[in-house]
This record gives sequence, structure tokens and C-alpha cells, in this order.
Amino acid sequence: MPIADYGIIGRVVVLGGALAVSAVLGPFPAEQKARGQTTTQPERRGAVADSTSGRREGRDTSRAGRWREVRRRKAQSMEEHGPTFVQRATSFVTNIGGAVVPHRLILDVPQLEVADFHPVFGGLDGDAGTTAGVLYAPAFWTGEGRLAEAEVLGSLRGYYGAGARFGTVSEPYMGYAYARYHHRPREGFYGVGADSRVDTEAGFRLNQGVVGGLLGWAPRSSVLLGGHLSYQANRYGTGRGDRPTVAEQFGATLPGVGTDMDYLMLGAFFELDVRDAPYTRAFGHRFAPTKPRLRGVSLDASRGFYLASEVTHNVSMRGQDVDFTRFTLDVREFMPISEGLLHGFSFRQFASVTHSGDGRVPFYRLQSVGGARSLRGYPSGRFRDRNVLLANAEVRCQIWHWIDMAVFADAGHVFRTFREVHFADPRVGYGLGFRIKNEGKTLGRVDVARGQEGWELHLDLGSLF
Repeated sequence: MPIADYGIIGRVVVLGGALAVSAVLGPFPAEQKARGQTTTQPERRGAVADSTSGRREGRDTSRAGRWREVRRRKAQSMEEHGPTFVQRATSFVTNIGGAVVPHRLILDVPQLEVADFHPVFGGLDGDAGTTAGVLYAPAFWTGEGRLAEAEVLGSLRGYYGAGARFGTVSEPYMGYAYARYHHRPREGFYGVGADSRVDTEAGFRLNQGVVGGLLGWAPRSSVLLGGHLSYQANRYGTGRGDRPTVAEQFGATLPGVGTDMDYLMLGAFFELDVRDAPYTRAFGHRFAPTKPRLRGVSLDASRGFYLASEVTHNVSMRGQDVDFTRFTLDVREFMPISEGLLHGFSFRQFASVTHSGDGRVPFYRLQSVGGARSLRGYPSGRFRDRNVLLANAEVRCQIWHWIDMAVFADAGHVFRTFREVHFADPRVGYGLGFRIKNEGKTLGRVDVARGQEGWELHLDLGSLF
């Protein structure tokens, strides 16, 4: 029956069916179409010539060939996936330069550098919290064997500070001068001794300035010894917040309450470093007189030994009978488990002994433990007394090319005299931590720790030891 007899609907149905058959079967070879057409001979020769040209070009007109061509074109048309947020962050960290000194991260970011200024994070002591600032290091002086820098810092909790360092190295000698001022308006004090209670916390303000110099001699690449001389000014006041004052909580007769105390500090130190970490003794790693907290150097060793000892005599410059001498010993050992696990076992032992004629030492100059930089699982400065014993142990392993994991345990004790030491009852903390690393340097770490008073989350820059 002619197509016209089906009407308009019939024509559409028949035409659609023809198109479907054509799509399934695909195009016929040129020779077959030419033989099926009632055209003139010249047109057939032209069709055969076109087919021959297609074979010369290597075209595969089979169904499998057509599918391969479709997949090839699809692959070419697909857009490449952009990097994820983690990949972008990793690339940024990998490409930046800078230095990691104790609990400070100084960045060298070309996109952010303006006239020798560098962003810096960390650098304030106590309960400062998140800290950032700007460091100025003039390029005309800073270089190998020379240092000149000044910085301004501030935190979200109202802490601020400023500092400057200037020095040079002429092997085997080194020397530099330093000055620093810190405003710490929200410090916490829980009392003196291991039996202090967390619910008796008092608040105070401490403004502290230090100026001085240091000289060192390195008879061997692994040995450094020297001395330092500095002047420290302490200004005590009422802290911010609703916590009671130290005088209200512990009495006005506590040494350091209500009086300003200045000290002339004279000291000597010795260091032995045989760790496998590439160790360039950079300026800023030895700030013993300007850093009353426990020291920590961000050198990520997996094997070796480190020892530092120091004695510092503090002479009161205001006539008060509060002179004292402090001895410290810091020992660290690193033992690999295997070449495939980084870093293995890491241990640290720290001791601080303070000698004073009548035992009068300002409470804010007492050695303390507690917080991310000493006894994890407790608030910063939780325990204070004249003498301190501390031990840290970590099992470290690499779980990603820029992330390490650590299982740790800390034990610490504070005491007034050695007769009061109770080795069977130390304060203990333990937990799990992660370290973000770049080119062997620990940029930052997160530790979740449990102590005898509960859980604590510690965030800090650099490594503990």
C-alpha cells in the first residue's frame, strides 16, 4: 500500500522506523551504496574513489572501530579534574619556605612578601592562644652566618609582644644580642606544689621585658658551650576575667604578689647533639635566658642523642631577698624501630632544680609543667614549684607523606625539696597526636591527651622534642 494511504500519522511512523533502522545498522560502505543507486557511471567512480581514500587514511569502518573512535573523542573532550582542597593545601605547604624555631613558624611566601616582611605564627608564652604577627628581616644583612630581625606579635586573647635579634657567626664562635617584651593579661595560677587543685585557679597579669646577649663556642660540630648575660624586668598586676586575684586566693605574702621584681641573669650552658637530623645551629634555638618555659627544638630526628645542661644565677636588682640559682638538664634519645616506620621511639627527660637561700622565689618565676609543651593532659602551667622532674615518651610513625602519628605518655612531678619527692605518685598524661610535616620539619601538631583531671586538646607549632 502506498505511503500516502496511511495519512500523515502513517508517514511519520514509517519515516521514524527508517531512521531507527539506519541508526542501528550504521552507514553502508561506499561501494554498496554506489551499487544500490541508479546514478551515472561518473558518480559511481567518484564514490569508489572516496572509499579508497578512506582506506588509505587507515579508517576502521567496522562497528568495533566506530566504538573506539567514540571512546577516543570522549576522552579528548573530558575536562581534567581540578586538585582537591587537601591537594592544594599540601602543594602550598610544600612550596613555601621559612624556618621553624621553638614554637614559632616563620613563613617565606613569595606571594606575601613585601619589602622583607614575613608572616609569623606563634611566639607568645603562657595562655596566649592563637598568635600571629609580622617579622622584618632585612635582606641586605640576613644571610649565612648573620641575623637581623624584628617582630611584632598579637593574639586573639589580648596578648601582644615585640622582639628583636641581631648577631653573627664566625666559626667556631657565635654571638647575638636580643630584646623582648611580652604583655600577658590572662595568666593562670593554681597554687604551689603537686597538691594544688584545679578549682583554686587565680588570674594575674605579667608584663615582662628582657634585654641581653649570648656568646657561644663550638669546638666540634656536635658541641656548643657558652654563656649569657641579660636583664629581666617583671611587672605584676591584676589579670583580666572573673577569676579571683592571686592575693585573694593565696594571700598577699606570696613572693611576687604586689611587687615589681627585676633580675640580672648570668648563666652558662653546654650542648651535645649527635642526632641524625641535619642540624644547622640557627639563631633562636638557644634562648635559655629569655624563655622561662621548657625548651623544645623542632628538629625531627629518628636516631641519636641530645643533651643540654645549664646553670643561671638570678640576682635581684631591687633589694628584695629573692635571689636564686637554677640548674637544668635536658636529655633526649631517638631509636628507630625499622627503616619502614618513621620515626620509632623518642624519649625525653627533663630536670630543673632551684636553689634559694630562704626559699623565696616569685611564683611566676617558679618552674612549671602542664600544657602542650611539657605535661600533656593538663592546662598550661598547671603545677609549679621550685623543682621539676619530667619524662616524655612517644612512638612515632609516618601515616602519610606529610602526616605523622604519635602515641605518647608523659609523667611529671613538682616539689619544694628532695625530701618531698614522691616518685610513686607522679602526674601522668597520655594520648594520641598528629604532626603536619614539610621537608622533615614539623610545622604543627595536634595532641589529644587525658590526664588525671580530664581530657585536654593541645594545638602547637613545631615539635615537643
